[in-house]
Amino acid sequence: MKISHKLTRPLWITGAAVLFLLTSCQSLDEPKPGFLDPETFLEKQQDALDLLAGAYSGQYSIMSYLKSWIILNDIGSDDCGYIYAEFPDRVQYDRFIYDPEYRDVLNMWWHHYMIVNRASLVISNVPDMPDYVFDSPSMKKRIIAEARFLRAYNYFNLVRGWGDVPFFGDNYVADPVGATDMERTDVNTIYDFIIEDLEKAEADLWDRTRVEKGRATRGAAQALLAKVYLTRAGWRLDANTGEMVQGDPANWTKAAQWAKKLIDEGEYGLLDSFRLVFPARPETYSWENNREQIYFVNAVEEGPWFETKKYYGPRRFDNMGAYSSYVGEVELYNSFDPADKRLGTTYLMWVFDRDFNRRFYLTDPKDIWFWWPGLNIPHINKYLPDEQFYEYPPKENLSGTNFPLFRYAEVLLMYAEAENEVNGPTGEATEAYNQVRRRAGLSEWPNVTDPDGNLYPNDQEGFLQAVRQERRYELAFESKRLFDLRRWGNLVELIRHRAELPVHTQEDVIRAQNITKYHNLWPIPYYEIQRNPKLKQNPGL
Repeated sequence: MKISHKLTRPLWITGAAVLFLLTSCQSLDEPKPGFLDPETFLEKQQDALDLLAGAYSGQYSIMSYLKSWIILNDIGSDDCGYIYAEFPDRVQYDRFIYDPEYRDVLNMWWHHYMIVNRASLVISNVPDMPDYVFDSPSMKKRIIAEARFLRAYNYFNLVRGWGDVPFFGDNYVADPVGATDMERTDVNTIYDFIIEDLEKAEADLWDRTRVEKGRATRGAAQALLAKVYLTRAGWRLDANTGEMVQGDPANWTKAAQWAKKLIDEGEYGLLDSFRLVFPARPETYSWENNREQIYFVNAVEEGPWFETKKYYGPRRFDNMGAYSSYVGEVELYNSFDPADKRLGTTYLMWVFDRDFNRRFYLTDPKDIWFWWPGLNIPHINKYLPDEQFYEYPPKENLSGTNFPLFRYAEVLLMYAEAENEVNGPTGEATEAYNQVRRRAGLSEWPNVTDPDGNLYPNDQEGFLQAVRQERRYELAFESKRLFDLRRWGNLVELIRHRAELPVHTQEDVIRAQNITKYHNLWPIPYYEIQRNPKLKQNPGL
């Protein structure tokens, strides 16, 4: 394969055709279509910002973080399900029946490499621009650092999603998903590269008060470094042997250090209200770039983004209105403490009557039959408008509620988990955990019970289980759970256990029959295997 390190004018003209969603330097609210003039390409600061916006734009697609990502990670976990047959492939995915031709796997593979490609384009070319065309030396460094963050984050998703993958390092290539002679690179080599990219980025990124909504900040790099080390310390399916292997426990220390650095710098904190983390009416959308949101996909109601109102919203008896596509699992809902203040934000707590002319409210949190007339499924509310702003049936698919990729609450829980793995439930670990519990209005460690009402043991293992359960409640439907189960090495165990509960569904039984250890990785897309004979498929497929 011929690898180009520098951008030529003909290559740019080709590349411009794929930069189909460019944003302005002021905002990532809504990418605008357009092209850069080849005659003025990379001659001024705005050119570099527009090139960087092309890398960000890969996130803003229903085939990326705003749909396919949710399907793969939420429906693919034990928190969320897909129950309707309009898209039978999604029903099959929910049942752990899928193959290398599954479209959402291909969508995410392609979009990750597209962003890696565009980020490398920035990293390869912006350093050669004269310093005087930038407002300041720090602006030039920031642009490169943001590109490093994007490249690292997308390589991180590739390795934890597929294991060993084709790897291009610092090189820019015009068509990374079209490579026909690339073998898979060991995950550890790619992890080392990710960490190096992030450490360089962290030094030059700005804090959240100085950048526009949706851009990577220093805190975003710190949170991602903590997550990378946390993941690297855990379990993974080895793509060569087909066996589960555990990472080096030394990574727990690094995870704790990076999470603690973010916490100690004081740029971020918890909001008083959990609902305000997911503002759901027009006048509150401006609150989203707040001290709790570290990194997010910035959605707007006017753009082709986040189709939450129809995908999460409930449908009618006549199958009109919303879709009821992404719904919660009853087992998760029933495990919530009724006193949990997060409940009304996480789940839709009101429904229409059978004539669709009035609303009534849930009175018994354990009653599973009232979610929607005839449907006994918990509907997800995190990304829906507040009740008084909800029109039924919804006139538009879209929501202005951003999709979070990193929140401060997760950093607290990452720190609690990593610190506990190294030193047990220290005062700092339990305080980080208790901050999340306090906002939810729940009891604090060590007076915490499991979903069955039993007090967790006041020791390292008991605290570990409590932190894991708290991640499930706090981060429900934010596309975290599947990766958590994979790195904890208990994906198969928990899915099979669901079918053994006294109250279980037929879907639980089907999933338990189908799940294997090989579901700890997604299949390499069939299309890529056909194009590149050097790619070896993941085991079990």
